Amino acid sequence: MRKNWKRITGIVLAFILIIGQFMAGVSQTQAASKSPKLSRTSLTLTVGQSRKLSVSNAKNVKWTSSDKKVATVSKNGTVKAKKSGKTTITAKVSGKSLKCKVTVKKKQNNANNQTSGSRILVAYFSWSGTSERIAKDIIAQTGADSYRIERATPYSSDYSTVAYGEAKTEADTNARPAIKNAPKSIAQYDKIVLCYPIWWHTAPMTVGTFLEKYDFTGKTIYPVSQSASMDRSQFEESVTFVKNNAKNATVDDGLFSTNSSRITDYINQKVLEK
Repeated sequence: MRKNWKRITGIVLAFILIIGQFMAGVSQTQAASKSPKLSRTSLTLTVGQSRKLSVSNAKNVKWTSSDKKVATVSKNGTVKAKKSGKTTITAKVSGKSLKCKVTVKKKQNNANNQTSGSRILVAYFSWSGTSERIAKDIIAQTGADSYRIERATPYSSDYSTVAYGEAKTEADTNARPAIKNAPKSIAQYDKIVLCYPIWWHTAPMTVGTFLEKYDFTGKTIYPVSQSASMDRSQFEESVTFVKNNAKNATVDDGLFSTNSSRITDYINQKVLEK
């Protein structure tokens, strides 16, 4: 009986020891998982490009740049490239210094002078200026090359003439008006961000002219659009228009918004992180 009792006691103690070791391991794992961690330890940008860094499991992060002439960093961790060179972004949190080495390269963002090495093109059509503002914000964020889609014969500056005359006639006839200074090639680009307003329930016909000029094999198009009515069904129709006119392209579902934060997040998640 005494032997059995000793055996049972030994088994219980061994079990308690095993459970104790297991719980200690869990605690160590949880502690490690909660340690502050910087989203990137190295980053390459071109002049004008921005990228947001973040620290997981941390609050009250203090950001600094070792060379603000090369790149600055905002209070929320957004790094903006200023000139070519190298700098180190430091995130100070909980007594620790987390570092990201940043290299900034020169760029020239004109699709007709392809020397920047960018793999991203922002092509945009704008009449009122809204799509141009959105496109320029994206260009600054990504360091992309750019091309403004313009009709060879400019549209009228009068809203009624454009909306109920020129644009409606082109939409009704599925026209392809001539455009100015289209890039001879888009071969160097993997990703094309396409910005445009909604005209008569779809993209302007000048956008169709641009798309039909090229073979988009191996390329992804990211539509970013807006309209006065913000009717999403019209945006979806415009995305179908893009798919039908961009030969062999992969076309993302895109973003229908004028909200700067939403556009920035979309570009970060879809264009820059892939």
